[in-house]
Amino acid sequence: MELTRDNRINGRCPAFRVLGPLEVHAETGPVPLTGARQRVVLAALLVRANRVVPLGDLVDAVWPDNPPATARDQVVNVVSALRRLVGPGGGPWLDTQPPGYALRIGPGQLDVEDFDALVRTADGLLAAGDQAAGIRALRQALALWRGPALADVPALFAAAEARRLAEVRLAAVEKLMDAEFIVGRHREVVPELTQLVAEHPLRERLRGQLMLALHAAGRTAEALAAYRSGRRLMVDELGLEPGAELQRIERAILTDTEVAEAPVVPAPASPPAHLPRDVADFTGRQAEVAEVLRWAGAASADGTAVPVVAIVGPPGAGKSTLAVHAAQRLRHTFPDGQLHATLGEREPAEVIAGLLRALGAPPTAIPAEPADRVRLYRSMLAQRRVLILLDDVTDAAQARPLLPGDPGCAVLLTSRLALTGLEGAHRVRLGALPPDDALALLAATAGPDRVAAEPAAAQLIIELCGRSPLALRVAGTKAAARPERTLTQLADRLADPRVRLDELRTGDLDVRAVLAPSVYALPTDLATAARRLALLGVGTFPVWTVTAVLGIPPTAVEELLDRLVDRQIVEFAGVDGAGQHRYRIPELYRLYLRFPDARRAASPLPTSA
Repeated sequence: MELTRDNRINGRCPAFRVLGPLEVHAETGPVPLTGARQRVVLAALLVRANRVVPLGDLVDAVWPDNPPATARDQVVNVVSALRRLVGPGGGPWLDTQPPGYALRIGPGQLDVEDFDALVRTADGLLAAGDQAAGIRALRQALALWRGPALADVPALFAAAEARRLAEVRLAAVEKLMDAEFIVGRHREVVPELTQLVAEHPLRERLRGQLMLALHAAGRTAEALAAYRSGRRLMVDELGLEPGAELQRIERAILTDTEVAEAPVVPAPASPPAHLPRDVADFTGRQAEVAEVLRWAGAASADGTAVPVVAIVGPPGAGKSTLAVHAAQRLRHTFPDGQLHATLGEREPAEVIAGLLRALGAPPTAIPAEPADRVRLYRSMLAQRRVLILLDDVTDAAQARPLLPGDPGCAVLLTSRLALTGLEGAHRVRLGALPPDDALALLAATAGPDRVAAEPAAAQLIIELCGRSPLALRVAGTKAAARPERTLTQLADRLADPRVRLDELRTGDLDVRAVLAPSVYALPTDLATAARRLALLGVGTFPVWTVTAVLGIPPTAVEELLDRLVDRQIVEFAGVDGAGQHRYRIPELYRLYLRFPDARRAASPLPTSA
């Protein structure tokens, strides 16, 4: 892609520059913006170009606090003035589209998009080994900058966007320096790096590159001085020692060993697309899907927090199925890739190593230290829009290192625990399916004609499966595989609680096997309590019943119930007419706790087990 600095006009529409003070250019030349309010409104539209920006958002951009009563009318007037400024030859560039406006731009009309396109071009050239062409593309991209982005736009959102774009620019600069090193231009880039380090003294990657360039140019004393001055600054201002990479470079210089320059991590040939397949017969959970899409789809450079959505619930509730279904619908929102990992009992560092390889890091570039892996992982995700799906998270501590730092990314995770310790996560709780959704899932798997022919048997199967998506899928799949058997016959076999879990198994779908890990992981006191409560033989129970059954004081019962609820073994069932909180054990868990092994189905576990 070749662009000149003045490649601004496409047809009859204006062109815009945000990589510096805000500028507008029409066919007739520069367009003067007459006030701060015009710049703020135009910048807010440009930051979300080709998307509808609600009128209320524009009001908030101009007046973050206490907007006047006429604020909406004033913004409408500003938009009209912007259209007049461009003139009748401006074309349909600023559309009125309820509930607000959309600024339409194409190739060559916004300098930041030109910058991004050139950097992507450079990534491809560098990955293909054409360093010279990659360097030219990066230098052409950086030449589009005229100063701090949106420098004359007095708004909070503009300051946040300026910080984001500054990070993007520095990442491109660091990529450029790596490429210059590969072609042996260490001496030539020393002045450039010296200026950059003076402007960004706490940027460790730039300081390390300056040390490498100075050392390669025969200026070893100056390279070590650059390290010492940087270390003093970091200790004085941050109270931190330099990172492992900067220390590695200093050690290599001191020992006069070959300075293994930090490996250039090429962009993958294509973005990772690791999502599992969506099931064709996904049924129900529409409200939960919409909630996940709303929260995870909020990933944006406008904010600073990474959207994290935790889908939690007991085994068999369909957490992974829902997460994959939502992720597949979101994948086009994250064009830089979708990552997937199943955690279970794996260490975060092991998982991150696999994700780094998926992002394009060669094995030799993956650090040995877990903390360094986390830093590289977050660096590689910076300025990218990547969706990360983490399945079967065991606790909040396991998830934290896997959360990216860039707000353009989003994380979906599933867990059998409530993950109450995961800061900032939005939780979507799954329990039993609503009756209509349960019937729809059974019809989708067993066949709608069979369900319609035996509605009473279908309803009985639904209740015997505890309206669990996994159990219903197993039952429906078994029914579909044996069309000569009626649903009534299947319901009769499921009716015996001692063998129901053994019936709910087909192929690699096994309800008992899915329940087992959660029960085995219970501490002894919780396991004993859960098994005794499962023997009550009631649908719901109040706190006083737990006190009587377990023989412990009410205060201890409340803590114990909280722990069981966090582990999804017990559910809050509401408040009864006497104002008492009631709880229940999900049906399939209750069966597992009563009959943990089919070989001992005739003799339930004693309450002392």
